[in-house]
Amino acid sequence: MAIRRVLPILIVLVVGAAAWSEEPITRTNWGAKVGFAPELAIPGWSDALTIDTSNVDSFRAWVADPAYQLVRNWNLKIVTRTYEAYAPTDGYIDATNKFRGQAKILDTGGKTDVVGLGGYTAGLPFPDPQTGEEVAWNFFHGHHGDDGRHEFGVYWVSAKRGIERNEVWRWFFISNTKHRTDIDPKPVLGEFADKNIAAISMTETLYPPDLKGQLALYIAYDNPTEREGWVYVPSQRRTVRFTSDGHGEAWNNTDLLYEDVRGYSGRPEWMNWKLLRRATILAPMGAGVEFGPDAAKKTYDFETPPHWNPRLKWQPRPVYVVEATPRLARYPYSRQVFYIDGEAFYIHMKEAYDAKGQLWKVLINASNTSNDPANKPPLVATSFVVDLQAEHATVFPWFRNEANVGIDPTKLSLTEMRKKSR
Repeated sequence: MAIRRVLPILIVLVVGAAAWSEEPITRTNWGAKVGFAPELAIPGWSDALTIDTSNVDSFRAWVADPAYQLVRNWNLKIVTRTYEAYAPTDGYIDATNKFRGQAKILDTGGKTDVVGLGGYTAGLPFPDPQTGEEVAWNFFHGHHGDDGRHEFGVYWVSAKRGIERNEVWRWFFISNTKHRTDIDPKPVLGEFADKNIAAISMTETLYPPDLKGQLALYIAYDNPTEREGWVYVPSQRRTVRFTSDGHGEAWNNTDLLYEDVRGYSGRPEWMNWKLLRRATILAPMGAGVEFGPDAAKKTYDFETPPHWNPRLKWQPRPVYVVEATPRLARYPYSRQVFYIDGEAFYIHMKEAYDAKGQLWKVLINASNTSNDPANKPPLVATSFVVDLQAEHATVFPWFRNEANVGIDPTKLSLTEMRKKSR
């Protein structure tokens, strides 16, 4: 009888503890529940402080290595701003609560063509991640909205010569077809998901005139395979199908690899992930970048050597510092170190090392605060990648940025691309 009396009490205690541990994640407690708080007691800190070569060593603990390289050796100036807590859209928060605890890391045996995540439907896979691999999957399925349309510039910049050339691109995309949180139908967009398509996008070159009208359709699948697509070349007046047969290819002859987009656009299964530490660093989130036709000259100081330094606002951010080493053969980077936001799971910056283990490139991503946080993600503000060995950079000023706009899926198709090319 004593045992029978004790068992209900134990059940109540266990259930109560589980209910407490599963306290709902809200917009207010998002950061505390999914990551960790930044350290805001920075000695000598003040808003609108300029950190440059004269004082960067005083703030060394909060200036991550990629930014420190650019301040110390390339005259980057960091202008500070107040920390602003982040939370994703209501839809992404709801999905995180609904599917919480279901995502599981799968043992792939080190293989690069075997899916490494199971049980995932939508939202953040791993609130309060404990390993580098969990952080990587949080980034991979982080909140960027379900679709969007952008216009951005591409500038090739030499430290010695300045701007070499530039292009302007338009980009339409559906970034989620199977894990949607913001736009109906949710969580699956059937016509693509049934074909195992995870994302699909179309780009169009707007400038210069000799490239105007060049179109490309890209398809990414919901497993660890290379993207494929089609390119329409105006000078040849024909559409060419392509599949990438290797990793680590340069995008559009820039300093950026395809897999450098957003910091890393490859699959988590292609890397070994190691969580090095948790830290607070200064990062360009809520960067205050202006969009529009004059965005490039306002965002970048093209006149002053090295001609690629941006004008951004930087705030204290909690980050997971994660190292990735390739499982892939003949990969151009021997390792990468990512600084991944502890609330947004965006890659703020990274270091990439060459085959000899020497620092090769640094990449920095900046974002603006969302103008509708409950329904739309933060806005991509700009990105730039610097090849330190070649003393060369590619910078990407953003002219237009819209997310969760309801892209018509029929507009992202080979048929539509052929129509546009006529």
